[in-house]
Amino acid sequence: MTPSSAEPAGARRAAALVATACVLQVAESFIPHPVPGVRLGLANIVTLVTLAELGFAAALEVALLRTVVASLVLGSFLTPGFLLSFFSAAASTAVMWALLSVSSRFPRWGFSIVGVSVAGAVAHNASQLGLAYLLLIRHSSIFYFAPWMAMSGLATGWLTALVAAEVLRRQSAFTRALPGMTGTAAPAPRRQYAAAVPAELKLVLACAALLAAVFLRHPLAFPALAAGLLAVMAATRLPAAEYASLLRRLRGLSWLAAVSFFFPLFFTPSGGELFRAGPFVFAPDGLLSGYVFAARILVMGWTGFLLNVYASPGELAAAIGRLCRPFGRLGFPAERTGAVIGLAWGELPAFTARARASASAAMARGGWRGAPLRWSVGLAAGVIAGMCVPGEEVNSETAAA
Repeated sequence: MTPSSAEPAGARRAAALVATACVLQVAESFIPHPVPGVRLGLANIVTLVTLAELGFAAALEVALLRTVVASLVLGSFLTPGFLLSFFSAAASTAVMWALLSVSSRFPRWGFSIVGVSVAGAVAHNASQLGLAYLLLIRHSSIFYFAPWMAMSGLATGWLTALVAAEVLRRQSAFTRALPGMTGTAAPAPRRQYAAAVPAELKLVLACAALLAAVFLRHPLAFPALAAGLLAVMAATRLPAAEYASLLRRLRGLSWLAAVSFFFPLFFTPSGGELFRAGPFVFAPDGLLSGYVFAARILVMGWTGFLLNVYASPGELAAAIGRLCRPFGRLGFPAERTGAVIGLAWGELPAFTARARASASAAMARGGWRGAPLRWSVGLAAGVIAGMCVPGEEVNSETAAA
């Protein structure tokens, strides 16, 4: 990918930050998380650093677009997890910006970077819980998770703040390295199906199916949606391997579907008695609500999976940019958004290689023999800074750190 004079100003720098955050988010997806819904939030480090250095608009752009690009990489675009991550990233960034603004205006009552990061992590978890209630599980029992989500936000916010503070301490190296774009070609797309259908139409149809799943509550609506999705798969002659991939993807949503089914079943005592098991009384309304919530999650996950099968990440990135163009008349930066997504997608192999080189250089120096927390923070900060350093400069930058 070569530089273009047609690219909006600052798009390459934003793409470098988006690619950095995306690599962190994708890497974190491979870290086991025994507690569903709780993650470290490594990508939020880049958002926090961008917020401190470049302001709210740049940080919000990085926070939102990295969820889009990462979902294209992971094949989770427009799945329930993507929707929760996208809107929660916006809420978290807004909260951190508000606290930083207060801190800059009233230093005596200001917040440290740790306080800002913790508040952002708690806001992220709280917004995920609220969105899960509004979009997926419309039952008040879901808020029983609130204390645990708040405690996990305190822990993850503190850890990410330590890394962000270290990155900011190395601010000169980090900002000097931007944008760090090398022109690496985009990853080769896998085989796609229904290629004659424009990617924009696929995206619109997927959004329509998602909206139907969110707002429909009739018990027969979800079997009808599932039958339609299955008919599409059969009509386009998807191979058996894709059916197996679908089952694996839905199995990954099984914990969320199970929670959404059993919570209403256990905590909806009104509406008569369906059956009794010891001290628990199960009502028909609870069974119906649990079925609707679980079916909604599975249908949404199924829809997102098919979209990522029928359109390659590159096609989806281009389609998003084209669909945003009409909003340019309303002031939305459609051209810039498309440019940033395309640039970040194309640069992911280079930024992934730099992350590995930075981590390898740190391990070769033997710094792991020190205090685990201090070494881990230094390693993470060095990797983040190193991802924005072109080519041969990676080893020298990490060594200097």
